[in-house]
Amino acid sequence: MVNNMNYIIYPTKDKVKLPSRGYFTKGDSSKDIAIISTFLAGNFMGYETKTKVKIDDILGEVLGNNLIVWIKQFQKNNNLEVDGNIGPKTLAKLEEYGLNK
Repeated sequence: MVNNMNYIIYPTKDKVKLPSRGYFTKGDSSKDIAIISTFLAGNFMGYETKTKVKIDDILGEVLGNNLIVWIKQFQKNNNLEVDGNIGPKTLAKLEEYGLNK
């Protein structure tokens, strides 16, 4: 699938699962983080303007500074605790938007 900014977004049937401790935090690396970053890039492109962080800079398997900026923007926009971690409440809200469907 190609969105209106010509980024290729790959849909996946894989479901995001949180690690055993219950959340992802800065520096964590996993396929699940890559799925989340791709989902954010494909569905919340306006964050690029709001955060000044480019889509290309959030994609990948590591929860780094740039992806954290986007996570915090998502949390803020959805009245969640703004901590940059991806825990059960953030994951549940992402699922409301279509993640894991």
